[in-house]
Amino acid sequence: MNLNQLEYFVTVAELLSFTKAAQKCYISQTAMTQQIRALEKNVGVPLFIRDKHHVELTTAGKVYLNEARVILSRSDEAMRLARMASEGETGEITIGYINGYGQSDFADILRNFRLAYPNIKVKLMRNNMSVLQGMLEQGKCDLVFAVAPSKRGQNNISYQYVTSYPVMAVVNEGHQLSGSDALNYTDLKDENFIIMQPRARSRDQMEELILIYERGGYIPKVVEVEGDQETLILMVSVGMGISILPEYITKLYQNEKNIRIIPMIKADKTAETVDMEVSWDRNTNNPAVEKFLNIIGKEV
Repeated sequence: MNLNQLEYFVTVAELLSFTKAAQKCYISQTAMTQQIRALEKNVGVPLFIRDKHHVELTTAGKVYLNEARVILSRSDEAMRLARMASEGETGEITIGYINGYGQSDFADILRNFRLAYPNIKVKLMRNNMSVLQGMLEQGKCDLVFAVAPSKRGQNNISYQYVTSYPVMAVVNEGHQLSGSDALNYTDLKDENFIIMQPRARSRDQMEELILIYERGGYIPKVVEVEGDQETLILMVSVGMGISILPEYITKLYQNEKNIRIIPMIKADKTAETVDMEVSWDRNTNNPAVEKFLNIIGKEV
């Protein structure tokens, strides 16, 4: 049995004519008869009662007709879904993002992707930059949203700019710098820093330390390392130290008691910013990646 035989059988059953069925299927009547006989031999029972002037389904044929229609319908659906998956219309995509970025306009990008491709399952994974980069290189993640690193990973990883965010200093309300309208990294050289990073990481892996060193020219004095942003803000509010955070995190705490959020600026008085980018394996065979990148392109 094959799908062609099922299609021929259904056509004959619906038209109750081998001649008309053959014409509709663009084959000869002899070929149609041979195909139906081969199907009946395979099934093991007659499906039609026929003579020169009359064709009708047997009882077994009526039962088989219902099942044949179901099989053909499922086959059509299977082909449709396969084509959609091949074109990136269905399937699954795993997206990693750094701690805190869920509070940004990242949600808008995800929402627009889900509206455009509702049949693609989205899995989200939150972690620090180094872990996400490793997952991307190991094929455990399709896309990663993270702050642009000071050095790149493997050569097969591609990067695309998403947007930039202002950098903010968070200080205690009673801090000597709390009255400042803006600060630069040199103003903070002697401060105690609370870094937003998982505790298990070594200092040379802390992106915030690298950022401060590159832009301020000094290694900051780190008194606490905290992965939870709410706890970090609490630490700052009680005077345990200061912190440097992107604006998409600090905007949630604008009305928080006992803290001041102050814009960071460069020597030329322009705003300090961090670039957010998305990275992916350029050799990926997941067509949903290109679909997602197109959505990002519309957002930028």
